[in-house]
Amino acid sequence: MSAWLLGLWIGLAHADESRAAPLEVVMVEELDRAWQVLLNEASPPHYASVAVEDRWRTNINATDGVVASSQQQRERALDVDLRVGTPGLDSTHALRGLSAMEDDERDRLAAPLDEGWALRQAVWQQLDQAFRQGRERLIMLHANQSVKAEEEDPAPDFEPRTKVIDRREVPVLVVDATAWEPLLAELSARLGTGARTEQGSASLAVSRVVKTFVDTEGTRLVHGGTLARVSLTANAKADDGDEIQVFRAVDVHDPASLPNRSALLALADEVVVELERQRTAPRGDPYSGPVMLRGRAAAVFFHEVMGHRVEGHRQKSDDEGKTFADSIGKSVLPSWLTIVDDPTVAAMAGEDLNGFYAYDDEGVAAAAASVVEGGIFTGFLMSRSPITGFEHSNGHGRRMAGRWPRARMANTIVSNTRPIAVADMRKQLLGIVRQQNLPYGYIVDEIDGGFTLTGRVMPNAFNVRANATWRVYADGRPDERVRGIDLVGTPFAAFANLVAAGDDPSVFNGACGAESGWVPVSGVSPSILFSRLEFQLKEKGEELPPLLPKPTPPALEGTR
Repeated sequence: MSAWLLGLWIGLAHADESRAAPLEVVMVEELDRAWQVLLNEASPPHYASVAVEDRWRTNINATDGVVASSQQQRERALDVDLRVGTPGLDSTHALRGLSAMEDDERDRLAAPLDEGWALRQAVWQQLDQAFRQGRERLIMLHANQSVKAEEEDPAPDFEPRTKVIDRREVPVLVVDATAWEPLLAELSARLGTGARTEQGSASLAVSRVVKTFVDTEGTRLVHGGTLARVSLTANAKADDGDEIQVFRAVDVHDPASLPNRSALLALADEVVVELERQRTAPRGDPYSGPVMLRGRAAAVFFHEVMGHRVEGHRQKSDDEGKTFADSIGKSVLPSWLTIVDDPTVAAMAGEDLNGFYAYDDEGVAAAAASVVEGGIFTGFLMSRSPITGFEHSNGHGRRMAGRWPRARMANTIVSNTRPIAVADMRKQLLGIVRQQNLPYGYIVDEIDGGFTLTGRVMPNAFNVRANATWRVYADGRPDERVRGIDLVGTPFAAFANLVAAGDDPSVFNGACGAESGWVPVSGVSPSILFSRLEFQLKEKGEELPPLLPKPTPPALEGTR
């Protein structure tokens, strides 16, 4: 046994267990038992971790005035991450030319809800399986490397770290389902009052997550968080067949902070008005010209256009476009913009942030990651997979249970040292429209997510799903709502046309999907103005609206 491997085992065996709960004790004992055996194998592992995620959920859904489902459940997931080889080259390394083998074939593994023999059995089986798969993959990796060209980034596969012991209490949530069920039913009925609304739904989703993490470096963590979301959705069809959906959600860390009945009913009324406004709006046209994104829309824009391209692990793959790999120390944005991804921030601009956490899923403390400072590109979001020039994790190794951790966004925060009033930004927008001799520009209030392509085979482009969009006319005509268009482009071209930012930081809360699954994220940004962005047509619906007249909701009977 090598000296450094022996040191890892000693760190494991002598960690302070004085405050360990029974769950953690089982995890440590099974990992210790397996480690003593595996270190004597011909191809030993150099690192392993065991993680258990306990999740308590309350989900209540109502549709068209009726509670459709109401569930409270507890579930537990088990993850074992084991690396065979050395930190320099281990079994997680990419197999080039064998992309079909790069998918994470694991799925969420339900674990027993006890702390006894059944859990030990599950941990034992997963450790044994992970080692067998890792050893087989390492053999394939050595063969793969012997016939392939030298890689662009020779950085090691793993960053060893010193142990951390931290056990935190996660508040227990109590949700009064009997109070929420009639309110959600009332909200869903309110959403259905629109003459052309086909369905209205309201839901409450509350979760408490407790993560227990142990590894062969001696790290022992218990941490987690709580999230609550109330969401409202209304659907309709436009006369030309387009599917129209309006969605609103409020996210908080504590369910007690959710809006009261009056505020939620007012929000439902806003959704109904917005649905009709979008349903009757004309379709937009392909366009290239000035565009202003309001705060929430701007936050989603930066998440999609820059966020995924600064995830550290992407810089190691020869299949990735590596948009910003050569941009360190270079200007990529105006000097008045700074971007940091900081999971340690719990709230900003008056709202709780979904991307808040204490430790990532590799046992590393959350930390602020500087991406752009004063317009200059400064770095990447890092997991424990180093890249050249960035050897250390900044606590952004995240995953959904059942996936390998990868560098992911958390709270992507855009700040502005040259803010201007949004009303002045509108005037500036119209000035650029006239300079370009165009009839109108665009203001985007909401972006409904999007996607971005970061590889080399497909165009390195983005598609951002504009949802609430206004034409702003140069001749002074009233603004006109339009639908059916999406923002498209490439990062450098878009950022080169960024001319102003507002004084109105706003929050987007949601979830982001990538290779390591879906994780909660937030974005914070002021409104931003581009001298030129491009819209393309959104896919079009084909089904006509219902032929039969809509039934009269009970609350409206006798009012015709």
